[in-house]
Amino acid sequence: MMGELRQDYVRTARAKGLGEGRVVWRHALRNATIPIVTIVALEFGALFSGALVTETMFAWPGMGKLIYDSIMGNDLNVALVALLFATLTTLAGNLLADAAYAGLDPRISFKGDGA
Repeated sequence: MMGELRQDYVRTARAKGLGEGRVVWRHALRNATIPIVTIVALEFGALFSGALVTETMFAWPGMGKLIYDSIMGNDLNVALVALLFATLTTLAGNLLADAAYAGLDPRISFKGDGA
């Protein structure tokens, strides 16, 4: 956030006479949240797929332990479904992040320009 407050577009908004609250909320904060949205989206799939090592070592129930136990027990159908679920949640997180990017940054749009 401190880096965003030093950018040229924030300085320009202040020079145009916008109030400090509007500059922070509408200009700086929207651009500062883009990396946070990226990190949350990448962690979304890991949240559901679980931590394989941690769940196996401490015998905690979760997706990671389910995948491990199904592979060790030769139950490949359960392993494939669990991995497919983890993949779909990761893709859903990335899709939600892309939609959030368009809402946060007005320069990003979903319109195709043919390029």
